Amino acid sequence: MTELVESEPGTDTRALFETVLEMAASAKRGNVARWAEAKSARHDPDALAFLNSMLLGVLVENDAVRRGVHPTDVWGRLRAAGLDEFG
Repeated sequence: MTELVESEPGTDTRALFETVLEMAASAKRGNVARWAEAKSARHDPDALAFLNSMLLGVLVENDAVRRGVHPTDVWGRLRAAGLDEFG
């Protein structure tokens, strides 16, 4: 998995990133068909899952910093509040 993070832009990492963004946009819109279509693109499922997780982590922690909250506190709040309070 280290190779995924260290790949140069324009390699498969770029295609994975674009797929992850399409999956996220489709999920946010509630477009399950488009989400499934993007997810089914020819990518390593583990690499896709890892990049999704990495992107979510960056977004959660950047939002915490933007709001002046320590990222550790935000992770705890997300766990405690559950899915209903997310987003």
